[in-house]
Amino acid sequence: GSRGRNRSMFRRSKSRSESRHDVQTEARLRNHREQEEKRLEEAEAEKQLQQKAEKLAISEPKLSSGSRPHTQARSAFPFYPARAVVADDKVPWAVKWPDYSPTTFTAPHVLANDSTVKPGGWADPVDPTSVDWPCRASYEGPIAFDGHQQPLNPRGRTGMSQRGYLGKWGANHAADPIVTRFDPASGRLQVAAIVRSDNGVIALPGGMVDAGEIVSATVRREFAEEVLNLPSEAQRSEVTRLLDQLFAGGGGGKVVYRGYVDDPRNTDNAWMETTAFHFHCTADLAVQLPLRAGDDAHNVTWLDVDDAEPRYAALYASHKDWVDRVACELRLRKGHSPKAVAAPAEATPPAPQGRRKPQRSMLGLGRLRIGSPKAARPATTGYGASPPPSPPPSEPASPTASPPPSLPPSPPPPPRRSSCVSATADFLV
Repeated sequence: GSRGRNRSMFRRSKSRSESRHDVQTEARLRNHREQEEKRLEEAEAEKQLQQKAEKLAISEPKLSSGSRPHTQARSAFPFYPARAVVADDKVPWAVKWPDYSPTTFTAPHVLANDSTVKPGGWADPVDPTSVDWPCRASYEGPIAFDGHQQPLNPRGRTGMSQRGYLGKWGANHAADPIVTRFDPASGRLQVAAIVRSDNGVIALPGGMVDAGEIVSATVRREFAEEVLNLPSEAQRSEVTRLLDQLFAGGGGGKVVYRGYVDDPRNTDNAWMETTAFHFHCTADLAVQLPLRAGDDAHNVTWLDVDDAEPRYAALYASHKDWVDRVACELRLRKGHSPKAVAAPAEATPPAPQGRRKPQRSMLGLGRLRIGSPKAARPATTGYGASPPPSPPPSEPASPTASPPPSLPPSPPPPPRRSSCVSATADFLV
């Protein structure tokens, strides 16, 4: 009888233990599921917040090029019909112009890609009132509409209505990477540029932001698509590693500009806006990074940042303004003259010991004696470089020889003022 009772008590105890174990296991699983769901919700919320911040241009300071009348947006575009002529004083919408009659044009391929008709289409519907405007934003501020509920270009009239080659009513957002380096051979500042396959114009390797895409991801994608078209898997793997270095920090980069683009494709009702990021190559990356045209480009090159370079002077739309701001910052940061940018030269070796004739510095700061600590500083290229030391005499001078006649010193040149200071203060972050 006692053995039966013991066995019964053991079975009940075992059953209670298994029941407690099952309850604990279920609690742990439930807790794990709740934590995983919470993590996914937080990740999704963070993604949505980042997308909203970029869309509303609040994640970085807004840097606008000012409210001066746009010019490229009123110019001819190879695939557009002739625009109506708009004088500078007629550009603002606030100026009454009852007789304004813009050219009406939307490209056939835009109409064919209506997202409400064609699956996977990238263009807005023909009727702008069917657009979900509360989900649209412009870096330029609230969007205004005309009497037909068509959005109005924030910079004013362009001489053409409808959408032209642009898929969306209102702002069409793009991303433009400004990738610079110091040329390993010449030391000059260069920028990665492409020749666009659609119109043959020199431009930055940018592109349109896909729906739901983060702008920083667009920058990397477009740079890889347009200037790193490599055939082999091994080369693509190596370039991916180099891109990880260049675009470190999840897209990182410094925002140089965010806002309206004075683009020849703009119309009264559709316009380009962009975020331009700057990435500078390290010395090693400047040598290793290959450039090969792909996607929208049929040629790609490292272009000297120099107004004397015709291709640089002819950069597309507002691209040259952005690169000029980057160049100004690099010059001021490295102490170079705004006239010429180059990598710092090797340090000047100390001058031979002995008495040397004083020489006047090119900056007009008084006489510097070769061999002194002041003159032994590293030389730089461009304006402001110290003159090279005089070669040592072939034999020592006789103590009885008369000294050579001294020449009167030349007057110092007037100080040079940097043209980059105001631009940097206004536009660089």
